Amino acid sequence: MTSTGATNGIRSSRRRRLVLSLAAALAVTLTASACVIIPNGRSRAKTPSPAQKTAAQVPPAGEETLARFYTQDLAWSDCGPNQCARLTVPIDYSHPGGDTLKLAVLKVAAKSPSERIGSLVVNPGGPGGSGVLYATGARVVTQAVRAAYDIVGFDPRGVGSSSPIKCLNDRELDAFLGGDPTPDDKTEEQHLADVAKGFADKCKANGGPLLGHVSTIEAAKDMDVLRAALGETKLDYLGKSYGTFLGATYADLFPTKVGKFVLDGAIDPNLTSSQVNEGQAVGFETA
Repeated sequence: MTSTGATNGIRSSRRRRLVLSLAAALAVTLTASACVIIPNGRSRAKTPSPAQKTAAQVPPAGEETLARFYTQDLAWSDCGPNQCARLTVPIDYSHPGGDTLKLAVLKVAAKSPSERIGSLVVNPGGPGGSGVLYATGARVVTQAVRAAYDIVGFDPRGVGSSSPIKCLNDRELDAFLGGDPTPDDKTEEQHLADVAKGFADKCKANGGPLLGHVSTIEAAKDMDVLRAALGETKLDYLGKSYGTFLGATYADLFPTKVGKFVLDGAIDPNLTSSQVNEGQAVGFETA
């Protein structure tokens, strides 16, 4: 097999695994309408017990060098009516002893503490959407879910308040977004390519060491560190749009840590970026 064929084979294998993981995650989804059904029984302590917390904070097998991240305690402080904290994660998971970054985390506490089940981590999609802002939305989940769960949102690495990577200033971004996305001739095609390269060059210049570490896989690994810091042995999660891909990636990496998952607007992992963009554009136009 040629190197290109081998690469394609590896990609196909990864995609197949991700499709199976997505199916597994959907299998534990409580409802396709993103309304979590609150069980009558309480399978978890209202606050994590010391034993539960210890079990939650064990790093993945073979990843003992990540122990200092998995055993961290979140220092919550008031931020308006909610609570905020910073989660420390490695910039490069293959070199956990290197530089770190702090992710912004926000918690909307369960409205009925006596009925509390646990934490529900949420992601609005994007990629690039702020989970911190999303968690504060009044209509993210039903009142029954708000009563029983702490709603926890985080800004993924490179986004919002988590070391954001800003490639262009406001004026440059306006010009970029206002450009012609449908070139009609070779000259316009070259101009579009030049503009795209300019965008990439600015990202390279402004992104620093984090630029090469803002992948979905790394964001999913961050979510597992967040799960451990919350003291949850399994992750309960609500993801929408791109957030479904993030959830499926998490399920692929941490299948034994999947709790109750709601994936709303699931994205097919086999689609290319162009196909996803085209599908979204058609959907927006139809709406």
